[in-house]
Amino acid sequence: MEVIGIKLQKAVLIMMSIVSMSGMSSCEDRLDSPCPSTGGGKTVEVSLSVGIADEDDAARLTGNPVSSKVSGMASGFGFNVSLGSTEITKAISVEFAKPDKLYGLQIVQYKFGSYDTAPIGKIDLSSSDLEIGSSFTGELSDNDGDYCQLLVVARGKNTVGTFTVGSLMGKKLSDIQKDTASVSMIEAITPEAYAANSNVINAMPYVLHLPKVRLVNDGGTYKIQSPDGEDVRILLRRLAVRLTLSWKNKYVSEGYKMNQILLKSIPSVYRLIPTPNENDGYPSLMDQYRTIMLPESAVKDEGSYSCWVPAVVRGKSAKATSDYYRTKENAPKGSAYATFVTQDTSDGKKKLNYRVYLGGPSSHDFDLYDNTNYIYNVMMSHTSLPVDDRRVTIIDPIPASENNGNFVPTSNCFMVAPGGAFCFNPYTYYVNGSSVPNETLQDWCGVSGETLTKPIKSVKVLWQTLEDGDLGDPVLGAVNTYAPLTPDDDHTNIVDLKRGESLADARIYCRVTPNTSGGNGVIAGYSGENGTGDILWSWHVWVTDYAPSSIGSETVLEENRRKLVYKQGSNTRLPMMDRNLGAVAGYDTVPNKELERSKANGLMYQWGRKDPYRSSYTNSVIPDIPVSETIESPMDGLLSCYRGDGITFAMISFDYSTRVSYQTAYQKPEVMYKPGKPDLWSSNRDSTYIYSWGMGGDKGAHDPCPSGWRVCAKEDFYPLYSAWGSGSLNLVGDKNGVNAGGYLISYDDTNRSRGSYYRLPGYWMGNSFGQIGQFGYYWTRDIKGTDLDGHGGYPLRLKSNKTAWEMTVGGYEKEALLIRCIQERAN
Repeated sequence: MEVIGIKLQKAVLIMMSIVSMSGMSSCEDRLDSPCPSTGGGKTVEVSLSVGIADEDDAARLTGNPVSSKVSGMASGFGFNVSLGSTEITKAISVEFAKPDKLYGLQIVQYKFGSYDTAPIGKIDLSSSDLEIGSSFTGELSDNDGDYCQLLVVARGKNTVGTFTVGSLMGKKLSDIQKDTASVSMIEAITPEAYAANSNVINAMPYVLHLPKVRLVNDGGTYKIQSPDGEDVRILLRRLAVRLTLSWKNKYVSEGYKMNQILLKSIPSVYRLIPTPNENDGYPSLMDQYRTIMLPESAVKDEGSYSCWVPAVVRGKSAKATSDYYRTKENAPKGSAYATFVTQDTSDGKKKLNYRVYLGGPSSHDFDLYDNTNYIYNVMMSHTSLPVDDRRVTIIDPIPASENNGNFVPTSNCFMVAPGGAFCFNPYTYYVNGSSVPNETLQDWCGVSGETLTKPIKSVKVLWQTLEDGDLGDPVLGAVNTYAPLTPDDDHTNIVDLKRGESLADARIYCRVTPNTSGGNGVIAGYSGENGTGDILWSWHVWVTDYAPSSIGSETVLEENRRKLVYKQGSNTRLPMMDRNLGAVAGYDTVPNKELERSKANGLMYQWGRKDPYRSSYTNSVIPDIPVSETIESPMDGLLSCYRGDGITFAMISFDYSTRVSYQTAYQKPEVMYKPGKPDLWSSNRDSTYIYSWGMGGDKGAHDPCPSGWRVCAKEDFYPLYSAWGSGSLNLVGDKNGVNAGGYLISYDDTNRSRGSYYRLPGYWMGNSFGQIGQFGYYWTRDIKGTDLDGHGGYPLRLKSNKTAWEMTVGGYEKEALLIRCIQERAN
């Protein structure tokens, strides 16, 4: 029989296998209930046969001979990675297992090229457990002889009768792209479970998407033909990838013992059919990803580990000319990889981090395909430190205080480049270039003269982001040891405290990891040793190459120093940053890619507080994401934050009933207080609160902007309007706000071709995060002090229909919105 294989590589969507129909059984059963066509031709009877494809062997994907050697492997480094063949090592039977029948089989038909229209035909055999490879007939649409699409899914069923995938009937293809299979049901198919009961494999879903086929009349019964006229039957592909790691750490003889093994950049869900990103890879870089930490029982100097993972297709890298060059710099963004961390048994801070990018047999290949078994053999055989191997990071950390004399003005936000270091006095802050006491913090620390009765005694990393949502490295870095509330908890390589009991000489030191694209984190000072007691104050660390000067009165257009003077008529403002506070990037054009647009989001703030909160992170328009009192794990649509190890999810909490003092709020910077009327978080709407961000005067102690910058006044945004503070937006071009994720808005009436990109990431509203892709709300430092209902804020409100509400009072002060910062002074 002639075999025609179609696999997703770049522009071709969805893996498929098509085999000639010769040899099919002549005895056919009709198993479905007729489903009338919903448009696109007449209903016809179709002859079908559904089988299951054999698993692919990753080592033979390109027809290469099986070898224990790696093509192009650089010699002499003693860190060897090879891709083994399942033909040689068939040790794990579950990876070759197949279900005994097709469970929950459904077939859905669509017009060719259509993703957003209803099905034109469907066959539902969920009530029957179909024999694999048997022939049957069902009814679909002939689509007037035109090409169509078929999606065939055996949805899988576990031993208690629950389907692994929900019903597909009646759904658009674009909706099915959002559907997922049960992760827990797939990952319950373990070798141990299979050995005890081979029926556990029946829960595995098998999928095939035929993007271009035609139904052809063959003597009254229709059959499926490929574009080149071949008769076909369907071979479904296993949804999951089977991944096996086998390793041996010979360097243990030199005192480096295996300490941790991780699988990184693993998709969090199994999608039935992928939605390719701009480079035709999948899943989307803006999907959710997870880290699989191997259990302690599996972390040995010699061992193996197997698991199911979703497909990850990132394409080829021309720069990875050998395995030696399969590095972070050369790997396509979002590629899956394993890390092996060994630890010096005599000095636990010294470690070696081996990074192994996963993919096919070629060094250029960074793809993990469905229905494919991958076996990686990893050997650490070097006899000295692998100083020349860029796949290995030698970790020999020094305290953040060592060789760090970069004393900077204190503020609630510090801007630092990747790999940068700084130190500051926590008991002060800067206003107009001069140091002043932070009387609020000093009061909480019990200052009496030069004595502190409750000084800051320790400092820790509270949370941090990764570079791109759930992808990339932690932007502050991984702490020496993450073991909260234990003596082993050690963050001193990133944050360190010296002389915390001295008002004048106290120093907090911070050093962030190099080689990241930037992001955000928060460090916190505690009243007790080693992160115990109360948080007394916390500081936002904005990791960015962006470094605008905080003095001067002119527009600067250089990308990483860009700042903009907003002008309208005779009204000229001080220069404003080109991006939101906490944003990874700012733009003077509308970015073409959604991942780049997302970098403009920034962080969110309740009015009058210094504490940053996570924003949205999605390429979808989402009207509403309800949230309960805690978010304890990654949530679709929201940016994830992580603890000091860069792995543990950082929880965020919501108190919907309590108003609190500044001191209580700052003791819990990860809690957002959002009670009902009056709609403000503060228990005391006094002058301290009203002037917390410096309305009508100098920068306030609670202002969240970096030194030399402050929260904008409402008048600073007026040049964005056609009239002074009202009217329509001065848009550059006619971009659709939803499609562009925001607007390019003119800020200078002397040159309307220049604009600044304003993002529409939604905001924290009530007990949800809402209006993602539809609204962008920006706080100003102004507030109506007499509004006792908590509706006194003056936000800039941008809507996706190309309008902005006038800068009038009415913003609920408890809500968390975006911020842009403007210079404090010209000189």
